[in-house]
Amino acid sequence: MQARSALAPDSVDSAHPIDPAAMQQAVDAHLPSVAPPQQEPQTIGRLKVRAAEVKDFRAEPPTLFEKKTFAGTAPKRLLFIGDIHGSVKELNLLLCKLKFKRGEDQVVLVGDLVAKGPESVAVVRRARQINAWVVRGNHDDRVIRWREFLDGPGKALSQTELKDLDKSKGLPYDDFKLSGDHYKIARDLSPDDITWMKAFPTIMSLPSPFSEWVVVHGGLDASKPLLKQDAEDVMVTRNIASGGPTSSRDEGQAWFELWADKMKGLSQGNSTGEVNFNELHYNKIIYGHDAGRNLQLHPLTKGLDSRCVYGGQLTAFILPGENTVSVTCPNYDGGDAAKDRRRR
Repeated sequence: MQARSALAPDSVDSAHPIDPAAMQQAVDAHLPSVAPPQQEPQTIGRLKVRAAEVKDFRAEPPTLFEKKTFAGTAPKRLLFIGDIHGSVKELNLLLCKLKFKRGEDQVVLVGDLVAKGPESVAVVRRARQINAWVVRGNHDDRVIRWREFLDGPGKALSQTELKDLDKSKGLPYDDFKLSGDHYKIARDLSPDDITWMKAFPTIMSLPSPFSEWVVVHGGLDASKPLLKQDAEDVMVTRNIASGGPTSSRDEGQAWFELWADKMKGLSQGNSTGEVNFNELHYNKIIYGHDAGRNLQLHPLTKGLDSRCVYGGQLTAFILPGENTVSVTCPNYDGGDAAKDRRRR
């Protein structure tokens, strides 16, 4: 008798041929399912950071608003200083000319301590040393974002890999350039420096007896109360156009002109009273950022960017009294007025 094949089912004979497709389906039904292989995400760096993690990184947003208080009695003077941009020598000369006294004077900086000039880290450390109050400028903000990136997903990347990302536009922000000042400054700041800078608000309200004054770096939208402003706009605004705040001087109208018009319709508030900052109130504004317009001293707004880093002056505005004191600066940036008008 012929031996039966081990693979042949008992019911199979020459009258009932095997259907290969049906047999395969029967076999597949009894096998565990296996997922198709997935494509690995693109990775870069020594620690295999995902490319998407780099490109999608976002730093912590700045604090919009801070209401300052004095630890004890109010200082004799508030000394507001315009955009310093790494000009530490000129900052020290100005403090000397002002006869700055610790404990009697409070220095308030209108932002952009860093970039363009020669000694940004030294400016940060001098400002910390004198316990200055500071609002966040757009250049401060870029350094802070760089440092947060370098302490985050950028920590795993070599210099070569960062250069490749720079060339391929793979860095997380469009304004990140390895060739710019901000990257080097961000690397050189100490952890304490950057922690201090990260606390800079974009809007600072001052305590009594100076509570009608507010400090920003760029400008404000007169159609909104302070707590409804956009933090990024506050750092860069120069004009108000039909679409809203803009850094351009070629569109719309100067924000400080619109602010003055709005304030004329509001009564001057009580400097010692409580204020609801969700509503629009009478405020005088001290700001920087607008080197192209140079020093701007109007009744309700004081623009203190007097082009220090472009060979202009570094200016202080003093309360009480509303006097100004300045020192002359070298042209560290190599720019001119026309060049600066094109800058953000």
